[in-house]
Amino acid sequence: MGAFKFRLQQVLDIRQQTERQAAARLADAEAVADEARLAQQALEAVQERGSQALHQAHANEATVGQLKTIGYVIEQLNHQIIDAQTRVDSAEQKVSDSKTDLTAALQARRVLSRLRDRHFTTWRTADNAEQLKQMDELALSRFVRREGNDNDNSGAAGK
Repeated sequence: MGAFKFRLQQVLDIRQQTERQAAARLADAEAVADEARLAQQALEAVQERGSQALHQAHANEATVGQLKTIGYVIEQLNHQIIDAQTRVDSAEQKVSDSKTDLTAALQARRVLSRLRDRHFTTWRTADNAEQLKQMDELALSRFVRREGNDNDNSGAAGK
């Protein structure tokens, strides 16, 4: 028997490549989501400091113009935080989609890997049986030759 060949090896290779690409997309999506979360947290920290400044301004009897300016800045920060949350949600959705894609790619590759393993086991069993058959035939032919030689030698010794 020849060397083991899996007929669907090219398909398995493509599935492995697809799995690697899905894993890379997941890693990229997680990095983008992390960046979006950090940006949102930074905006929330700035908004918190602005709120504290507004409270201090009220306590220090600031002018109406100062209060309006601080209020406007906080309002703009709130809009930016909402936008940042939207970006975080979108990035997390992409992470979720990427995980789903990776899971599907993993399952598709595993199916072919298991099939390849089964085919290899079947091939190995058949190959082992073929080798045993060849060894048995070799042993039998040697035995027959030896028996033939022993019969020739005993016939020649008796004369």
